[in-house]
Amino acid sequence: MLALVRQQQRDIGLQLGGAVPYILLAWGVSWTLGFLSLWSVDGLPTGLPLGAAVPVFVVLFVAAGGVSAFLGIRSGRGIRSSPDSAFTGTVYGVTWSIGFLGLTAIGIALIQWGLGDLANLYFASVYVFFCGIMYIIAAAIWHAIPFFGYPGNYLVLASAGGGAFLVMALALLFFRAADRRAHV
Repeated sequence: MLALVRQQQRDIGLQLGGAVPYILLAWGVSWTLGFLSLWSVDGLPTGLPLGAAVPVFVVLFVAAGGVSAFLGIRSGRGIRSSPDSAFTGTVYGVTWSIGFLGLTAIGIALIQWGLGDLANLYFASVYVFFCGIMYIIAAAIWHAIPFFGYPGNYLVLASAGGGAFLVMALALLFFRAADRRAHV
């Protein structure tokens, strides 16, 4: 009986977590292509016009949100949970949409009040910040153990976090040098 219970727990875990790679893939593609489209506006000599880049960005993010919602709902199909657990999951899922819409509304209001070019920094950073907060909340709600555990989490922080800083530093040095050459 214990083996049967453990097998059923594994099966349910696989069912609930089976969509996660696809959700992450949808968001990875969305963030990569969406932010590249925005970057191309001023980052490439023949980049997209702003009127095309913003809709590409928005459509990609809405599509990733749709994929996430669809797969998230589908992964829980056929699994009965307690009313408290269902409430927590629903509120958490809806909070993503409400949070993104709220932050977008605030950004649009700030633009109308003269935010100007800082809107580019606002929208990129506020969504990343919100995602980080939501992941922390999810870890607290579901008592999520860090995927890499200790001490593997330090290796991930060093390579992913430190690597991102190093890539940005090199990119900035490259662009600064190119700018100096262009103005000499």
